Amino acid sequence: MGEPSHRARNGLTHLHSFVFRLTRGRLGRRIRGAPVLVLETRGRRSGRVRSVPLLYLEDDGDWVVTASSGGDPVHPAWYLNIEAEPRVVVVSGAGRRNALALPTSGDERARLFAALVELYPGFEEYRARTTRELPVVRLRPQAHDSRARAQ
Repeated sequence: MGEPSHRARNGLTHLHSFVFRLTRGRLGRRIRGAPVLVLETRGRRSGRVRSVPLLYLEDDGDWVVTASSGGDPVHPAWYLNIEAEPRVVVVSGAGRRNALALPTSGDERARLFAALVELYPGFEEYRARTTRELPVVRLRPQAHDSRARAQ
């Protein structure tokens, strides 16, 4: 069986985010053995808080994610949202943290993408499916704010 369609992936994404939040990360913390966080962004057009579960790795105190979107030809909405507003919230088993989304480039991006592929080999398949470069983003924790929310 192949990869799910874009619409099916969106449905699964919403379901996963709902279950993750409902159980406070007790369910949905891992996908295919890789750790998962929920990224909350502010919609660039709607202004509404949007949530998406993403596989991640940790690097130097940051969470690192890629905007793979299953190899779709366009960047996922969450990535376009962070281009407009890089202040985000990361929800993990440890709770909610404010973070700053910082796209990577050059050697740093290459090193981190290779580490993401090691974590989840499907990322390499997604890269091969598209002509766009899959962005790699650092989510850098910011000073604690008990009101953590997408800004």
